[in-house]
Amino acid sequence: MVGAAAFVACREAASTIAPYMVPTARAIWSALEIRKPMLLRNVEPLDESQLRWRPGPARNSIAWQIWHIAEVEDNWIRATVMREPLRFPFGRPLLETPEEAWPGGRELLAYLDEVRLVSRERLASSAEHDFEVTAEDPDFGTMSVLDVWMGVATSFSWHAGQVALTAKLMPDSPVVSKPFEGWAGHEATD
Repeated sequence: MVGAAAFVACREAASTIAPYMVPTARAIWSALEIRKPMLLRNVEPLDESQLRWRPGPARNSIAWQIWHIAEVEDNWIRATVMREPLRFPFGRPLLETPEEAWPGGRELLAYLDEVRLVSRERLASSAEHDFEVTAEDPDFGTMSVLDVWMGVATSFSWHAGQVALTAKLMPDSPVVSKPFEGWAGHEATD
């Protein structure tokens, strides 16, 4: 699926569970899902070598970005909110895995899908007051559960944007981007 079709499919999938979520959980779920079609549109046409292409020395590949997105979404909530052990389905954390041992693109996307389903279940089982509970994070200190989830959602958006940029910087990129055509069709207000 590409572009609008992927967006519609993601929104339809989100709407099957979102009505059963409390408003804060529904907003977080929407924040997690709104950029996913863009991510998929930018990843779908790439082969394995393109997924591992780096835009420069000490820069991250798209494969790295996808793994990082999933690992952060799962383990930040696990450690900080759920107080559960960290989970590394490929045997060890991304930062400890040499590139030649990385899983392929399909496995990384399957990991992201799996983590997103877990996030959906976590959000669907949350009560409104659960987001007001505080949690301790080694980097950010004391923060609310809502802040942790918003960190996850903004991290996803940030890295999905990096995937798009990396795909477009790639020599002979198969990724086609639609240029922004301005605000035509939108009404301006004073």
